[in-house]
Amino acid sequence: MKYPGFPRADTNFFRESIMKIKNLTLTEDRAIIYKKYGIIADTHIGFDISFNESGANFPLIQKDRVINNILKLIENYKIKSLIINGDLKHNFYPIKREIEFVNEFLNLLNEHVELILIKGNHDTYLSKITETYDYFELGKYTVTHGHKVVEGDFLILAHEHPSIKIRDEITTYKFPIYLVNKNYIVLPAFNPLSPGNDLVNNYPSSPIIKKDYLDGEVFGITEIGLLEFGKLKDLLEFNRL
Repeated sequence: MKYPGFPRADTNFFRESIMKIKNLTLTEDRAIIYKKYGIIADTHIGFDISFNESGANFPLIQKDRVINNILKLIENYKIKSLIINGDLKHNFYPIKREIEFVNEFLNLLNEHVELILIKGNHDTYLSKITETYDYFELGKYTVTHGHKVVEGDFLILAHEHPSIKIRDEITTYKFPIYLVNKNYIVLPAFNPLSPGNDLVNNYPSSPIIKKDYLDGEVFGITEIGLLEFGKLKDLLEFNRL
């Protein structure tokens, strides 16, 4: 049975670990590569601490996993500068353990790469620790978190933690995605514990993409690499079948 909205079967299929959009390289590692720059977003250091503050017994492993994943990115793609496009940290109010984690995170990464930090809505005290930017001009691209409107010819956004959830007659599938439109691209969350905002069934929170997000092209991150799912609005129609 053919399921509209799923990637087309192809006898010549091979694993796609990267895809080119304009002169940006989308990777299955939840990062965009541009020249010697790597761009990630929404690491949310302290995500696990917030659960423990609420009384849950949550293993404090997220920071180390994020660092390891970043170090692999730096090595694999020969990155000289790393842009973290907002929400480096998680909690809105200062927590001593989170501040310690953030400082450890920054100190370690500064030994390996130049860091460029864009301020997101969760980065409430980050500017007191280190330099941050509301946006960063990268050639013809403007890198900004996406929780507030910033002008630019082509925006590299975050904030949304975009994902899709699609189903057939038996199973529901969920994938983190890149959402690509004519004037912007939205990064998936780099936090491995983030399930993402399912844009097939939920509205976006970014004011920048609300008007035309359904026209965006979907590139899903799956266990077999990057897959192109077509337009988001077609997936919405498919889920209504």
